[in-house]
Amino acid sequence: MHWPRRENIVRIDGKDKNSLLILRETLGISREHFSHEYASELLRSSIVCSISALDRYMHDVVVDRCWALLSQAEKDVPKELKKVRLPVLATKKALEKLKSNPNSRPGTLVKKEIQKAIHIDFTFQKKSDIEKGAKLLGVSDFWRKMAAEMPGGPSPGEVQEELTRITKRRNQIVHESDLILKTSAKEISQREISGSDAQDAVMWISSFVEALDSVFYP
Repeated sequence: MHWPRRENIVRIDGKDKNSLLILRETLGISREHFSHEYASELLRSSIVCSISALDRYMHDVVVDRCWALLSQAEKDVPKELKKVRLPVLATKKALEKLKSNPNSRPGTLVKKEIQKAIHIDFTFQKKSDIEKGAKLLGVSDFWRKMAAEMPGGPSPGEVQEELTRITKRRNQIVHESDLILKTSAKEISQREISGSDAQDAVMWISSFVEALDSVFYP
């Protein structure tokens, strides 16, 4: 490797000296950027993003399944799905489109409004939220089915407890900056987090979503 003698180069040695970074000073990256205190924010963000991905998945799957469910006989439509409210103008536009062209597909307009309503009125992060999503889709005995699809053979209660634990961790990061709550302190400090903590949480949420997919699309 060659560079001008007058150019300052930042050298960062990896863990156990098994890797090495050579960086130009103009990048503005120093050794401090690779300290645990700095890099741990990436670990925290990975937990937050995994819960956001779960939330988005649930919104999308509810919208994807809802029209087929609404196409059933009224008595077979899930009770919770019947409670979803749509703007009266959306219904008006769908009827006008059907009147102007009997071959039109006003269902697209209705489905779009359902999507808006689901995204505005529902969040799918904690245990009770996921249960509500399952009820919207008419899935019975939900947690037993989820436990059967999860790796390691956990009980329904264990699945719920782990989801609650990870969601709580996400809330501590998002709403409390992961700060340890104290009545008085000269210095603030954050909760500890390790690479394995973050990896375990992300991988568990990934397995949870895969189980959801198996339950929602048997």
